[in-house]
Amino acid sequence: MINTTLVYIEQRRAYLMLHRNKKANDVNEGKWIGVGGKFEQDETPEECMKRETFEETGLVVKDYTYRGIVTFISDRYETEYMHLFTVESFEGALKACDEGELVWVDKRRLVSLPHWDGDLLFLSLILNREVPFFSMKLSYQGDHLIEALLDGRPCFVTKRLLLRPWREADAKDLYRQAKDSSIGPMAGWMPHKNVAESKRIIRDILSGEEQYAILRHEGMECIGSIGITKYRPGDHNYQKDCGEIGYWIGRDHQGEGLMTEAVQCLLKHAFEDLQYTKVWGGVYDGNERSERVLKKCGFRYDHSLAEVPRKQLGDSADEHFCFVTKKMAAQARNRDHRYEEKIL
Repeated sequence: MINTTLVYIEQRRAYLMLHRNKKANDVNEGKWIGVGGKFEQDETPEECMKRETFEETGLVVKDYTYRGIVTFISDRYETEYMHLFTVESFEGALKACDEGELVWVDKRRLVSLPHWDGDLLFLSLILNREVPFFSMKLSYQGDHLIEALLDGRPCFVTKRLLLRPWREADAKDLYRQAKDSSIGPMAGWMPHKNVAESKRIIRDILSGEEQYAILRHEGMECIGSIGITKYRPGDHNYQKDCGEIGYWIGRDHQGEGLMTEAVQCLLKHAFEDLQYTKVWGGVYDGNERSERVLKKCGFRYDHSLAEVPRKQLGDSADEHFCFVTKKMAAQARNRDHRYEEKIL
């Protein structure tokens, strides 16, 4: 096992990226990553970060933040602990690097450059300075990401989306989407009143197991939420090893198949990793968008309940229940050519 540093130097809205295109037999050949390298004998993470930054860029680090540790596991290379840093201020003049081309890249363009799939997950965290120190595990077969964990909890990368656990630092993004009066009431909850309320909801509700923020690759901001809750004895529709999926997505991101992509991803996780035998979905009368998502994902109508109380809204509505099995979900996924998950 080796220890390395990975450093993202900030300047206005850009990161200094290293296009690894010069070094022979480079594990990162052709990819765009931050600067950094291996620890030397008796170095601390901070000492290694400063030395590697100066050696590769000629820049002297002034202000920095130790953001997290990424455990990189590969079937081709030695396991690596990557100590992740962002640098907020520096001195000196940029020099040429013998390992690749150094380029200031707008943060919004990072997703368009060749990279390791898992890089998007930790970049979505370090772009937000409010995110506290984290631990991430990324496991690869070749260049293919097969497992991702954030502080021990699963994450997923699809063709256009990231699904990862909510963090309280996501409150501003959540409020931006959840304050919309066209979103919450369709799912039975009130629009959020302010960022403080969104932070409380993340802490008290969305931080539960199998609850995920939905982020687009472009922008890497939270645009919706998805989760699956395992049924317990006494729950409506209770059966052993079954659960219910719930989801929503911001208005500006509807109509592109993104919600279908997220639901298909989480269903695959539910059936293959959680070993569910059936997943239920419920929609209130009139929620046609959510109903269409369920149909696209292979759900079949089962029954309805009349006048179900919606406590937050202070009213009641008919609720319609559908279910899907592993076989039904796989058949629907194979019919949907827009879905192209990277984690298998």
